[in-house]
Amino acid sequence: MISIMLVDDEVLALEYMKNTMDWEKHGYQIIGCATSGKKALDLYEKTLPQIVISDIQMPGMDGLELSRRLKEKNPDVVIILLTAYKDFEYAQKGIQYGVSNYLVKHELCEETLFEELEKIRERLEREQKREKIYQKYFMNQLIYHHDAVKEYEKSGLGNRLFLMLIHKRNPVIYGEIAEEEWNVNEKEALAQILEKQMENKIFYVADVQITSNNWIVLYQIENTPSTSTVNHVIEQKSAQVAQKLSELPECRFNVIYSYEITKEEISVTFRWMSQQVRHAIFWNLNRVYPIQKIPHEEKKIWTDQIKELKRKIYEPEERPEKFVKELIDQVYQDNQAEAWKFLMGLLNDLIEELENEEGISVRGEKKRYTMEELTQYYENCVESLHSQISMGEESNYSRIVLEIMRYIRKNYRKEISLDLLGEKFQMNGVYLGQIFKKEVGVTFLKYLTNVRIEEAKRFLREKNSTVSETAHLVGYQTSQYFSQIFAKNVGMKPQEYKNKKWKREN
Repeated sequence: MISIMLVDDEVLALEYMKNTMDWEKHGYQIIGCATSGKKALDLYEKTLPQIVISDIQMPGMDGLELSRRLKEKNPDVVIILLTAYKDFEYAQKGIQYGVSNYLVKHELCEETLFEELEKIRERLEREQKREKIYQKYFMNQLIYHHDAVKEYEKSGLGNRLFLMLIHKRNPVIYGEIAEEEWNVNEKEALAQILEKQMENKIFYVADVQITSNNWIVLYQIENTPSTSTVNHVIEQKSAQVAQKLSELPECRFNVIYSYEITKEEISVTFRWMSQQVRHAIFWNLNRVYPIQKIPHEEKKIWTDQIKELKRKIYEPEERPEKFVKELIDQVYQDNQAEAWKFLMGLLNDLIEELENEEGISVRGEKKRYTMEELTQYYENCVESLHSQISMGEESNYSRIVLEIMRYIRKNYRKEISLDLLGEKFQMNGVYLGQIFKKEVGVTFLKYLTNVRIEEAKRFLREKNSTVSETAHLVGYQTSQYFSQIFAKNVGMKPQEYKNKKWKREN
């Protein structure tokens, strides 16, 4: 609901406004009423309404001065002034203070008030949508790219921050970890609680869903000089989020939070959290953990090497697989067991990160490896990443077509349509389809089918999946339809392909 505060020095006028319409029925909530400008300022600090409706003529602090003071506190607050006909020119001065509009007081009725509020609602929703798009981009830049600190500095935000990671627990079924996603109710609960400030000390900055079951949130800290006070309100905010999720049926989760960090520490703290949350299956359900108190080893020694490896993967002329072998050989020759475990974790994180960012897959079948095989495994993964990324960058495809191809490779298991792509890339879906076919030579649907069939062949060949399991894994609702599409593209039924491959390898 959109929150509203009413201000008028006449109590009867306030009562009239409160009863003018059924506020909650239309999606609005009166969160407070004030009988003076001074009281309105105090009440605003406590309630932070999105809209303030105020009489323009009040003793002491009038509506215009109140508007000016409110806009100093929050430029985004929407202000509507109520005026009489004779106040028309006076009300016009409110424009310089950012007043949204004014309404003639003696003509105020449900119809005129509702019409004005609906215009404001539409504007707020548009602004909120744009803000969410930017927040997601901003957050992705901060957690994945150290250079984004410069962009952060331009935002005008402070340097006292903390991160929170909300993790939805993956269930273990028949010895296998099944993928779990946030459902609609859980997402709505998170949306309600994440942006809520805490004691005028903790303020929401941005959030992004980084995987199907992991949410990362950045908060800013203000008005708290004491470290103990800061830690206390951070703990309270984390507990607040956990409490909200605990109220949902069958919601299993963990919350991880950092204590105070600087903007330069955002990326490394995020990586640290991402590494730790992989072990969440061993943690107690629905518990909150400070990341600083989760046991860990000192891991700074590989930071520069991993950055260098990532750079080499993105440089067409480099040989990143040789660099990986040198790193592993160094650890292996020095017999540094703990260092090797950590390096392996960082390599896994980097490979997964680039797979997600680029929408490609390079990791093969999970199995037991010797040390020598592991070295070859990481060399192959890095070489494949380097090759596929370079191929994409050096191709004649436009940026938008490359983005569509990566999106399809990353989301081929889901329902994908031109309308969805249009919404995703904020362009006309039919036009996107025309561009894609012109550059790639096949329709986006044919390209999607090709990706699905190639992945299906891999599942049948390497993971020994059943036909029914494979159909589900590559995005088909029924095994019958999947079998028809597979046979049409491969020239044999899925079971025949699976049996033929099995016989050849044995």
